[in-house]
Amino acid sequence: MELITSAANRYVKLARSLKERSWREKKGLYLIEGIHLLEEARQAGIPLEAVLYSPRIFVTPRGERLVAGLQGAGYRCLAVAEDLMTAISTTVTPPGIVAVAPIREQPLAALLAAAPPSPPPLLIIAAAIQDPGNLGTIWRTALGAGATGLILTRGSVDPFNPKVVRAAMGATFKLPVVSGVEPAVLARELRAAGLKLVVADVGAPLVFWQADLRGPLALAVGSENQGPGPELRAAATARVGIPLVGAVESLNAAVAAALLLYEALRQRQNFCR
Repeated sequence: MELITSAANRYVKLARSLKERSWREKKGLYLIEGIHLLEEARQAGIPLEAVLYSPRIFVTPRGERLVAGLQGAGYRCLAVAEDLMTAISTTVTPPGIVAVAPIREQPLAALLAAAPPSPPPLLIIAAAIQDPGNLGTIWRTALGAGATGLILTRGSVDPFNPKVVRAAMGATFKLPVVSGVEPAVLARELRAAGLKLVVADVGAPLVFWQADLRGPLALAVGSENQGPGPELRAAATARVGIPLVGAVESLNAAVAAALLLYEALRQRQNFCR
């Protein structure tokens, strides 16, 4: 095992640069950190440009198996000194292994279509959600509830931000995403594709479980401060609220998304068998 000790190494420099959104967008690459996420990525067949690991990954049998499996599959695996792993990692405690992977986003049209006998589309729209933890949780929850895609409107956090990737817990590799969509364009495309748009909105006249969430559907949640935005409100087939009995003004965006997604799943169970 040849140990890389120079910060000038091309792959070390590449991995470090991907901590910044501008470089992720320029290179079309992002970071996957930690044993669990790399196991998920490998299982999902995600291509990897390079894998960088520190020797301490071999302390656990699980880490040793992961590196051996990646090497056996033909991936470029590079051992780096511990100080370089610390510089590359975006976590307080570096996980000991980081991979560089290509960003994969689907066209909006692909998310809006579902050919029989597929279930009708169930999309979740994160409208200008800027908190990485919230977005990652929404992504993970959407996958668990059977959603078919995630759409981020302009102004949302980068879906390939390392904090989002960690919070999504592998959903990044399994549930397609499209980002940076203008709300007005999104509203027009949803209407053209025959999808209902149901928007979570504080003070809406309809309780969320009273809405019809079957059939081709897009659910929209916004930030606690701004809500879903005027374009999506105006285009909504229905605006729904979540009852608040206690003295709070609103719910966390990820919690609101979870309530809507699982109510949609409950109503659509006949499509999911």
